[in-house]
Amino acid sequence: MPIKTLHKSIRFKFGILLGIFALTMITSIYGIMRDDVMQMEESLIANRLNADINYIEDLIGSGDWNVRDNAIYRGHTLIGDGTVKNANVEPFLDHERKTGTFSYVFIKCGDEGLGRVEDTPTQKGYRQGHFLRVAGSTKDPYGKSIVGTYIDKQVADVIDAKGFYEGEANVAGGMIYCRYNALKDTDGNVVGVIVVGRNISELRKQAGDVVHAMSAGIVAAILLLGGVLFLIVNRWISTIRKIVIHLKHIEEGDLPEEPLASHTEDEMGLLVTGINLMVDSFREKEALRQKSEIDQLTGVSNRFGLNRYFEGAFEDCYQNGRPLAVGILDIDFFKPFNDNYGHQAGDDCIVMLADILKEIEREYGTFCARFGGDEFIVIACGLGHEEIEAIAQGIKDKLLEKHVPHAHSQVSDIVTVSQGYCYGVPVQHKKLNDYLYVADGAMYEVKESSKNGFKVVEMTHDFRPVIADRDSKHRD
Repeated sequence: MPIKTLHKSIRFKFGILLGIFALTMITSIYGIMRDDVMQMEESLIANRLNADINYIEDLIGSGDWNVRDNAIYRGHTLIGDGTVKNANVEPFLDHERKTGTFSYVFIKCGDEGLGRVEDTPTQKGYRQGHFLRVAGSTKDPYGKSIVGTYIDKQVADVIDAKGFYEGEANVAGGMIYCRYNALKDTDGNVVGVIVVGRNISELRKQAGDVVHAMSAGIVAAILLLGGVLFLIVNRWISTIRKIVIHLKHIEEGDLPEEPLASHTEDEMGLLVTGINLMVDSFREKEALRQKSEIDQLTGVSNRFGLNRYFEGAFEDCYQNGRPLAVGILDIDFFKPFNDNYGHQAGDDCIVMLADILKEIEREYGTFCARFGGDEFIVIACGLGHEEIEAIAQGIKDKLLEKHVPHAHSQVSDIVTVSQGYCYGVPVQHKKLNDYLYVADGAMYEVKESSKNGFKVVEMTHDFRPVIADRDSKHRD
């Protein structure tokens, strides 16, 4: 065909159109898959980092965060003052050994004397912010502890404004995805920051490999099977749409039950297989996460599970103006029971109470968790005051029906419980500890008066917790 008329032919136009279409399709698919995979990866990392913060705080100890003598404490446990000598690094090293996640604690300080840190072999220079490292697990490339260094000022400013910071950072020569949470004392004042981080370089590489494999498969199909392009494109687009939907479900936290199906052994089949394997891996990690939130003795949620559930329950009740109730209960005179009947009998008694709370869960749609020892937490959403009292009465009655002998109780010859409940529509500034504080106070009043009973107290809008040394009093 003469060159002058070549550009007018259908073949030429189709070739041009095919090239434009192929280029557009490949570019679009590459971008969609890259964004979905990256977003999914960051979402999973963010969820894990929140769990890591709970874990490292549990390893550090219990109690409120506070500052004394220019050092930060958790309860009575010294965390550090910015010197290597006083840095309590063992919980952080233990956390890193078990999880592969680095962690630090900072103490809030003034801006006086802060300046700019010059460039180092591993990272660019930065301006110092008003949070000083007092303890942590990671060392610099030369093996020296970085306790006593300051946080980046941009990060410090975001924490001051929002109470947290989440994003990538260059730490000791590696790209790390970090989560910073402000630490507050009992008065709500920010006294420091806790941060955890995970190396995301390998996950980035895996995500890139998935996207590149998909793109390579599409290009190979277009080059090798041009004559049947539309059939192949339709088939591949259909599969790709399924993959995108699959990944969207995963990104939203809903792991699909059914794997992606592929009837070919080409690149797309390998991609589908790779995604199915990736989903299986995510499912295993999710199962491990759920297992970590279950109390091994009773089978109900532990504190990790409690914190995770309360966040969603509080947000739902707050957004929809529904009442939220938090109850705390424990066995009356459990220590004498445990000391005289033995630890196995004590464990059996705790399991029996947990089984009763599971029955209450099924009857009322509540949530229960073991708070520690013989203490349990009950959370109810959207139930009225009378229903909360019915729950408390139901727990009391079901336990009395068990008729477990307790010859060492001072209120009954069988095992009984005391219960306290905090009830009310949530307001924005409230948190779990506020509800537990009020509920614990209600239970304490029951303990002081008669035991083997319950009390429901309304959460007022102007409530502020008052520091009280209840733990030092006898509460059996």
